[in-house]
Amino acid sequence: MKKTLIETILFCVALTGIAVLLGFTGSSNIQKPARSLHIRVESPGKHLFIMPEMVRGIIVAEMDSLEGQVPDQEKLLQIHKLVHNIPWVDQAAVYRTLDAYVHVDIKLLEPMMRVINNKNQSFYVGFNGEIFPLSDEYTARVMLVSGHIGFSPDEADNLHTVIEQEEDTGEGLKALFELAQYISGDKFWNAFIDQIYVRRDGQFELTPKNGAHIIEFGCASNMEKKFDKLMHFYNGGITQVGWHYYNRINVAYANQVICSK
Repeated sequence: MKKTLIETILFCVALTGIAVLLGFTGSSNIQKPARSLHIRVESPGKHLFIMPEMVRGIIVAEMDSLEGQVPDQEKLLQIHKLVHNIPWVDQAAVYRTLDAYVHVDIKLLEPMMRVINNKNQSFYVGFNGEIFPLSDEYTARVMLVSGHIGFSPDEADNLHTVIEQEEDTGEGLKALFELAQYISGDKFWNAFIDQIYVRRDGQFELTPKNGAHIIEFGCASNMEKKFDKLMHFYNGGITQVGWHYYNRINVAYANQVICSK
């Protein structure tokens, strides 16, 4: 019994000693000057709108080099704010490791479509409605949306802010966003549809990547039925006459496909 008690006491003393040593080591390392700044930029869709060296330049321009300095928590928060304000950044983490390196891990926004509005302003819209500018470093190959779009990127930084104020009519920004989401979420249509054009009356026209014809889609209501109808036509009728036989294919009306040369 006494032996067990002594062993327990010794074990607790050992644990306490290790904790003190680790705490001392951690405290000592925190006081060390930073050895270097490590920046990692991640983009699941491989859309590298900004490169690590550009991020480094933004940080150094505001804070000088961190090498040789002791970056406290306030300085790390400053770096985080700088990085998070970069328009293509979705998430950012800034932290210091025990080996005295400062790490900046960045995840970039993913574009769903590129929009050109009626003022000839061009910008990206992300899968969650995020609005962000084009990049001089990289151009994303995503669906192009143009036509009668009155929305300007100066109005909001997220499309949902504007959508919430709209009525659900099957037209407008809400309908456009839902149509783009549907196309992007379908493996075939995402690979096949290249452009969405918004007509003056708010209805949509789609252009395939092969440029064979214009798809008169109408409003965004009954999207699934319209795409199913279009797919049936592609699998049947168009294989008999060829992709370029018709100039326009209209799926706007229920239970019919209207083609014109």
